[in-house]
Formats: sequence, structure tokens, C-alpha cells
Amino acid sequence: MDERNSLYAFIHGDKVEYIGKTARTVRARFAGYQNPARSQRTNCRCNSKIRELLGQGASVRIFVFNPISYLRYGDFEINLAAGLEDALIEAFDPPWNGRELGRAITEEAEREELDEVRQQVPEDQPIPAFCQSSLQSSPSSALTFKILLGEAYYHQGIINPGAAASAYLGGDGEPVEVSFGDGTDPVISRIDRRANPGGYVRILGRNRDFARWFQRHFSKGETVQALVLDAHRIRLLPKLAAD
Repeated sequence: MDERNSLYAFIHGDKVEYIGKTARTVRARFAGYQNPARSQRTNCRCNSKIRELLGQGASVRIFVFNPISYLRYGDFEINLAAGLEDALIEAFDPPWNGRELGRAITEEAEREELDEVRQQVPEDQPIPAFCQSSLQSSPSSALTFKILLGEAYYHQGIINPGAAASAYLGGDGEPVEVSFGDGTDPVISRIDRRANPGGYVRILGRNRDFARWFQRHFSKGETVQALVLDAHRIRLLPKLAAD
């Protein structure tokens, strides 16, 4: 537990759920999983997944690989754990790892992706914690995004919240409730982070319902204003409410 530069994996049944590496000791790294800070996306996600499985009476095993041989290239030591991480993630495609274009990625790559998103978010709308249960309950203070109703968006009910809003929404495959400012019954859809480059969210599922709502309230070429209420709730506003 006190070795550095180790690989580790979370295993449920015979499935590899997550693969990671740590330059710190294993003991210190796992303390982060036990008590994740709100800003730590990976820690929050794995903590939540493990708690969910344990709550179902399932078990989660932890495999740790401490390299016992130290490789060198000339005067330089080679970090074997770091060298194996990418290959193992590609081979096992663990679902709890972050995703990019549908492929599992390392925690470091996920942090880099989030940094790219941060650069696109206005300074007065800081990135919240990924695992934060809610943003603001008041729509006036929630994050807004706009949907330009081009041909495909208008007729197919496509919802792409964009890079900034994607940072506030949940993980790939998680449910999202889409409500409507005119009192129309809400629709349960799904967050998809594989359809768009960079892992930005697209809302997939029940899109015909969105298209019919768009067509009732807007003309093609107009813009819909929407709110991100929390990680799993979006609200679409009709024209009068948006104005």
C-alpha cells in the first residue's frame, strides 16, 4: 500500500470497470476515492459507482500492480506503470474511465479535456464539481445555452447543449429529464458523450417529442433558450418565456 508508481483496477465480477495509475502511494490514492473532493471527477464517479454496487450486495475487488523491476533507458528510469496504462485501457475499455469519441481514456486525458472545456466557459460561469448534485434551483441563476433550429435540429429534435453546458451535465449513458417551460409533461432522455467530438453532450432518446415541441413554439431558424438545472435536468423555454 505504500509503493509509488502503481497501476490499479476496480473489478466487478469478471469485468474490469476502471483502470488507473498513481504516482503517489496506493494508500494515499485510495483515500481520495473514499473521501472525494467535489472537484475530483474521477474520484466522485468511482466512489458513486462502488457505493451503488455495494448497496446492491455486490462486491468490488481491487487489483494493484506494483512494478518490482525497474527499467532504464541510459540514465533514465522508465515508469512501467505509466507505460502500461494506455495499452491496458485500450484492451479492456473500462466503462468507469472517462470517454472520448466513445473510447475509454486515462484520468490525465480526462483532466486535459476538462481544461479545454474550462477555456470555453465565460469567467462569470465557473465550472462546477462534476459530482455536485445540483447547480441552482432557480432558473434565473442556472446555466443557459441556446439551440439554433436549423433543418436537422428543427425536424429531428436534436439537442446539443455545447461545450460549456456539457461540463455541468452527467456522464455518458446517464438519464436526463428534459422539462418544458409551458407545462408540457417532462421527457426522460439520455446523455450521450460519444456522438460529438471532445465528449460534449448530445441528448438522445425521445427526440421526436423534442421536435414536435420545437415545431409548436418556434419557426425553423429561430433560437431556443434552455437551462441546465443540475447534472440530470434540462429545461426548454418557449418563446415568450425566453423573451
